[in-house]
Amino acid sequence: MPTLRQVLLLTEESGVGGVQTTLHWLESGLAERGWQVSRLPVRQGRPSLWACWQAARRAQVLVASNNFWPAYVAVVLAGLARRPSVVWVHGPVHEVLQQAGASHLKTGWLRRVYRGASHLVCASQTSCDSLVRVVAGVGCAAPVNVSVIRNPAVLPGAGQDDAAMPANEVMALGFVGRLSPEKQPLQLLSMLRLMPLACQLHVVGDGELMDVMRSAGQDLLAQGRLQLLGQQTVTAQTYRTWRATVLCSRYEGYPMTALESLACGVPCVSTPIPAMQEMLGTQAPLWLACDESPSALAEAVQRCLAQPVADRLAAIDRLQGQHRLENFVQAWDQLLTLLLHKGGDGQDKRALKLEASRDDPSSGGRS
Repeated sequence: MPTLRQVLLLTEESGVGGVQTTLHWLESGLAERGWQVSRLPVRQGRPSLWACWQAARRAQVLVASNNFWPAYVAVVLAGLARRPSVVWVHGPVHEVLQQAGASHLKTGWLRRVYRGASHLVCASQTSCDSLVRVVAGVGCAAPVNVSVIRNPAVLPGAGQDDAAMPANEVMALGFVGRLSPEKQPLQLLSMLRLMPLACQLHVVGDGELMDVMRSAGQDLLAQGRLQLLGQQTVTAQTYRTWRATVLCSRYEGYPMTALESLACGVPCVSTPIPAMQEMLGTQAPLWLACDESPSALAEAVQRCLAQPVADRLAAIDRLQGQHRLENFVQAWDQLLTLLLHKGGDGQDKRALKLEASRDDPSSGGRS
């Protein structure tokens, strides 16, 4: 009779976004591999310490769905219940803390929390490098209990049809994300003005910059070149109406928008932030702008659209192969199984070498 394997996922409240998407794929993938998966929302409803401790005791491994509030709770509960804990790091922690103007006291506290986890899993090498800058600190050695498991390129329905570019004169481009300062969506308006009149931009998402986008893009809205679609469910068909998706964030961990676009056979063009260099650098360098200016981004989009179809599809196929869902789930399964067998004692952490960490799209392959 197979041994029961139980994992507790500590989450924020439910919502939309890349963290929730990847959490869904992790939960369903582990369940298919025989794990008994339970969730504990640690912010929504504020469960009591007793309820949290009871849930932790029933599990064999605790996984924090992100590196802030769930991470704090996971490390504390793991200590109380004597269970191994994993903190899942999605974004570049160092840059996020800098953007928020975090104090040395808060950074030091976070460093202690992360060092208290049995293992840290980063969604990209970019996020890993950023985390190490925070965890190592001044005069401290870098942690060895860190692995990279890259997010998968997957979206329901993405593989049902060939994703040839729409055969019409309009060149629709897409953006999916929060309309917030770190995503820099206003850059896209300047980019669009530098492109042929046949180009349109469809913006899916909402946020604090929506009114500013509407005001600054009045001329483009009047011309029908800009569509502010608000928050809505994004499907494979959404991506397939676009010639390319576009990103211009100040920083990213490993954006699901780009991965979902690739899963649908649609290229993603971006400014050259580290996460996108990691994703596209060796397989689709033409899709990276030479700098972060709107003019460079416009040039990269047009370069992508002018690329021979066979070359573009070959690049997408290679990128899809590097970000398969089964590899993502297998790497998590391997890590959690090893931690379960070790009982969270933290010994021989260097032995945690995951296949996903070695398969580095940017050729580094570091874990």
